[in-house]
Amino acid sequence: MENDLKTLFSKRKAKILKTLKSYLLRKETKKLLSLPWEDKLPEKLLAFTDGGKCLRGNLLLVGASLAGGNTDDYLPAAAAIELFQSGILMHDDIIDQDLMRRGKPSAHAAFASFLKAKKFKETEKTGESLAICLGDIALMLTYALLMETKCSSERKVLAASYWGREFARVGAAEMEDTYLALEKGLPEEKRIIALYVGKTAGYTMTVPLVTGAMLAGGKPELIACLEKYALALGTLFQVKDDELGLFGSEKALGKPIGSDIREGKKTIFWQKLMTKASAKEKLELSKIFGSEKVTAKEIEKVREMMKAKGVTEEVNKLSLGLAAKARAAAQKIENEKGKEILLSLIELSLKRTA
Repeated sequence: MENDLKTLFSKRKAKILKTLKSYLLRKETKKLLSLPWEDKLPEKLLAFTDGGKCLRGNLLLVGASLAGGNTDDYLPAAAAIELFQSGILMHDDIIDQDLMRRGKPSAHAAFASFLKAKKFKETEKTGESLAICLGDIALMLTYALLMETKCSSERKVLAASYWGREFARVGAAEMEDTYLALEKGLPEEKRIIALYVGKTAGYTMTVPLVTGAMLAGGKPELIACLEKYALALGTLFQVKDDELGLFGSEKALGKPIGSDIREGKKTIFWQKLMTKASAKEKLELSKIFGSEKVTAKEIEKVREMMKAKGVTEEVNKLSLGLAAKARAAAQKIENEKGKEILLSLIELSLKRTA
C-alpha cells in the first residue's frame, strides 16, 4: 500500500501543479505580477512550489475523498495550500538564514545573486526584502485560488475563515520558535511539543485534511476524527524533521545538516540532551548551540552525545507513541480505502528520509 500511495500522491502532485500553473500563468495573473524589471514572478512561484512533495495538497484531496467528494473538484484548494507553503517557506528561510531550499538557492539567496549580477549594493539585505514580498504575494494569492474550488460559496467562505485562524496560529508559533532560540533556561518538554503543534501539526496535517473534508461537506464526526489523527501525525512529522535535521542526508534534505544547532533551535532533541547533560557539558554545549561558526566536528560531537545519553532512543519512543495515537484515530474511519491511506501515511512518516 505504501508504494501505491506514493504513486497516487505523485499523480495527484502533477494535477495540483498543473492547476497552479494554469492559475499563475493565465493572462490576468501575469499582468498583475508584471514589473518593469521582472515579468517572471509567476514562473518563479511555480518553480519554487514544483520542488516540493505537495504533501499538504495531497492531504487536502484525501480529506475531500473521505467526505465523499470528487478530488478533481478540489484541485484549486490543493494548489492554494501549496502556494501558501511556498510563501511561508520563503519567509522561513530568511528567519533561519538558510541559503538552500530543496537543493536549490532559497528565494532570498536567488534574488541576492540576481542583484549582485547587476552590480547593486547591499544585495543580501535587498534580496531578503524581495523574497519577503514574493512570499507575501504567494500568501495573498492563496485565498484567491481557494475561491476557484468547485463547491458551494458557503463552504469556501467557511474554509477561508478557518485558514485565516489556523495560518495566524502558524505565525504565532514561528514567533515562539524564534524567541525560544534566544531565551535562556531549559523549557519543559510540553512547551516544545506545544510549539510543534502550532508550527507544524496544524498546517502540515490538520488544516489540509480538515479543509478537504470541510469543502466536501464532511460530517462533524469525521472532522473530529481527522483532527485527532492529524494532531498526532503532525507532531510526529516535526519530531522526524528534527531527527533528519541532525542525522539525515544533506543531499536528500537539500539543505545543510545541523542547521538547528547553528540557529540554536530548542528542539525536543536539544531539550532532552540538556536535561541529561552535566554542568560541564551544558557549558560546552552552550558554546556550540547558536554559534554561526559551528563546525562539522562539533555537530558530530553533539550527535554522538545524543546517542550516548539515550536521547535518540527516548525520542524514538516518543515518535512511536505519537504513531500509535494516530493509528487509533485512523481505525475509527469508516471509509476502508481512506483508512488504508491514513495508516500508510503513518508508516511513511516513520520511515521518511527527507
